Amino acid sequence: MNMLFIVLNSDAHIDELLIEFDKNGIKGGTILDSQGMGQTMVEHSIGVSYNYLRTMLSGGRPYNKTMFLILDEKKLEIAKDCVRKIVGNLNKENVGIMFDFPISNVEGLTK
Repeated sequence: MNMLFIVLNSDAHIDELLIEFDKNGIKGGTILDSQGMGQTMVEHSIGVSYNYLRTMLSGGRPYNKTMFLILDEKKLEIAKDCVRKIVGNLNKENVGIMFDFPISNVEGLTK
């Protein structure tokens, strides 16, 4: 089993991504509202100069959507393909991030 995390800097693609997941049999994830550390630092004027952070974060959104899913190896690759298809190139500025890692134990997961 694997954990897939997806952090999207915009919620513009959430509905379309969920539809694509459903079409491909991807079920049972969790979606959280989240905020990047840099944005929080700007709001609280912590650490780095406010103007520097504002410039660095320009074009970004103050809040993100964080999704996480527990998937077997086959579904993991399908889910990542769905994200790439709907969201596009995650390597572009202010789009988001996706990463996964293996998990060794899960309790309470139903099919």
